[in-house]
Amino acid sequence: MSTRQETDQIKFAYWVPNVSGGLVISKIEQRTSWDLDYNQRLAKKAEEAGFDYALSQIRFTAGYGADNQHESVSFSQALLHATTKLKVLAAILPGPWNPVVVAKQLATIDQITQGRIAINVVSGWFRG
Repeated sequence: MSTRQETDQIKFAYWVPNVSGGLVISKIEQRTSWDLDYNQRLAKKAEEAGFDYALSQIRFTAGYGADNQHESVSFSQALLHATTKLKVLAAILPGPWNPVVVAKQLATIDQITQGRIAINVVSGWFRG
């Protein structure tokens, strides 16, 4: 019997491919899909394999081949609906979203999923 607390254990996460073109800047063709069915299957497999978290990214402009993207908060809720234990971090950019609206969205999703949603506040980046 271990005396280590759960907080001392290593947690595993994966980056949700909710944008087209893959997750890396590369000239090599990526073999991921950004559609909901693919991502729900991936979330279920990650959960079965023991992953603790998934991080859905946010993009507002096409970059590195990511011409298409799903909005992170709504997409995260769809992944949570397809799983039972996985926790999902929804990335948001503070400029485009009103903080009160985001807080209300996440509080509702938190209630629906028994605390499996979290937020990743990102600063974003624009070359210009």
